[in-house]
Amino acid sequence: MCLSIVTTVLNNEKFIRDCVDSVKRQKFKNKYEHIIVDGGSEDDTLKILKKLKKKNKNLKIFVKKNLGIYEAINYAIKKSKYNYIGLLHSDDFYKNDKVFKNILMQFKSNKKLLSIHSNVEFVKRENKKKIVRFFKSEQLKSEDYIKCKHPPHTSLFINKKIFDKFGLYNINLKIASDFEFMLRIYGINQIYSKYINKTFIVMRAGGTSTRSIFNIIISNYEVYKSFKINNMKINIFYIFKKIFSKILQKNF
Repeated sequence: MCLSIVTTVLNNEKFIRDCVDSVKRQKFKNKYEHIIVDGGSEDDTLKILKKLKKKNKNLKIFVKKNLGIYEAINYAIKKSKYNYIGLLHSDDFYKNDKVFKNILMQFKSNKKLLSIHSNVEFVKRENKKKIVRFFKSEQLKSEDYIKCKHPPHTSLFINKKIFDKFGLYNINLKIASDFEFMLRIYGINQIYSKYINKTFIVMRAGGTSTRSIFNIIISNYEVYKSFKINNMKINIFYIFKKIFSKILQKNF
């Protein structure tokens, strides 16, 4: 049972080292690979990655200029060679060095399990010790996804069979393709994802979907489009509830 960790990056010289180091630090006896797809960085991101690669045999770097985030994720998934996929954004890092060990334990305990998710901790962009938000997930049913409830996307570890059977990320959605993916996989096709009440991922605040008011509007418009793409009706109330729940998660 082996892991493929997928990271996409563009001009992130400031935080990419933390991301890579958190993967390398994992105490994990099984095989794993860390696939990084660079979208054509013009800062020192690639220089840093090439330096890190010299001491990290599990690091694989691909440069694919002008690919969008989800196109790059799809590319990495296609390049992956192991049976379980984890998504780790270039701003983010693993909470501790036992994450892979915990993930392996879950999948080994139930060979039919195809997906797991957990909690996520958000920290200040410039101070990773300062927690600003906590996303405590829960065990979800298929109807929860249809009501716009979902786990933190980056907390997912997924059996590659899911991508093979139900497809990859919709590249026509630029910000909320992760929502459409979860709606399609867990809501419509009712794949079970087991909730683990632990925090595996630490995210820096200020991601793409919440970087500006404009992005928040576009993101939630794409949530609406996700239902249309899958020929489903949507109650607008659930979209507003989704926005409000994010506000409540903030640590004031």
